[in-house]
Amino acid sequence: MILLYAFCDQDGVWHGDRDAVIDQSGPSSGTLTLAAGPPREAGVFAGQTLTVLFAACGLEASQSSYRLDDGRRVPASWHVHELLAPAYEPDTGASRVSPGGVAAPGVRFEVTHGGRRYCLAADPAGSGRLEVTVLVCSTDGIIHGELTGEMDAGDLAGIGRLITAVAGACLTPTDPAPAAGALIGMMAPGVKASRPGAAWTPAAEQHLRQGHRAGKTAAELAGELGRTENAIRWKLFGFKLAPYPADLVPVQRAAPATEPAPPKAYTVADRRHSHPRAYERWTPQEDARLGELHARSMPVGEMARELGRNEGAIRARLERILPPF
Repeated sequence: MILLYAFCDQDGVWHGDRDAVIDQSGPSSGTLTLAAGPPREAGVFAGQTLTVLFAACGLEASQSSYRLDDGRRVPASWHVHELLAPAYEPDTGASRVSPGGVAAPGVRFEVTHGGRRYCLAADPAGSGRLEVTVLVCSTDGIIHGELTGEMDAGDLAGIGRLITAVAGACLTPTDPAPAAGALIGMMAPGVKASRPGAAWTPAAEQHLRQGHRAGKTAAELAGELGRTENAIRWKLFGFKLAPYPADLVPVQRAAPATEPAPPKAYTVADRRHSHPRAYERWTPQEDARLGELHARSMPVGEMARELGRNEGAIRARLERILPPF
C-alpha cells in the first residue's frame, strides 16, 4: 500500500520513518500545508508547509488520509498520523466514488460531524472483493467504535442503504414493530445458506434479528438459516443482541439492561500499554522470530506476549509470511 511515511518540518527536521523499506526505486514527494488555527495539544506543526514522502511500503496504515497541496490524497502510516492529526483539518465533504458507484479500492476517507471523526478504509482483498474498515473516534483520538468486514465491491451501495435504514429504525424506538410471526412465517430467498461458511446476505441477517426478537433459540435459528449454533451466537454478538459466546457452551439470553453500558474508549496509546508493538511495522527480525515460534507450535497467545502484539496481529502476519498450502 502507498503510504505517507515521513515528512520534513519548516526547520528541516525529518519525522516519521524516513528509513522505511519501500517497494519501489524511490519515493514520491509533495507538500502538505496545515492550517494555523488555535493552539492545540501536540499541534506543533500547525501553520507549517511540510515536505512529505510517500511510497509503497510495509508500515502499518492508519485509518486516515491526507490531501496534499496539489490535490492528491494519500493515506498515512500510524506513526505519521499520530504526529499530524492534531494540526490537520480533515475534509468534511462526501466520499468520492468511481463512475460505477463503488468506492475506489485502496482509499481512505474521513469526515467530521457532531464532534466525532468517521474514518473509512477500503482495500482490495482479491477476486473483486474489498476489506472495509470504519473507525469512529472523538476529535481528541478516543476510539468509540470499529466495524470491519469483507464484501463484494458491487455490494457497497446496498450495504450503505441498509445501514441508513437500520440507523433510522434505531433512532425511532417508539415506532410499533411488525408482528414477529408475520415477518418470520415465510423464508425469503437468500435466507438459508447454500453451503457451510457462505457469506451472510441482508435477508439472512434480517431473519436472524427477527427470530431472535421472537425468542427463538440458537438451535432453531441454526436450522432455519443452515448454519451452526456457534455461527448464530457469534453473529448475534456482532449485532450486540447477545453476550460474548463461549466456545461450544450454550449462551443464555442477557436480560435487558435498564441503562445502556457506556462504550469502551481506548486509544492507540492505550493498546500499546498491553501490546507494546501494536500498529508498529513488522521488522525482518520479528518475521523470522515469528516463523521460529510457529515452527515450534507455540500457542498464538504466547507468541503475542513475546512479540508485544495482539493475537489478531499475530494471525494476520502468519497468513502473510507463511507459504500457501
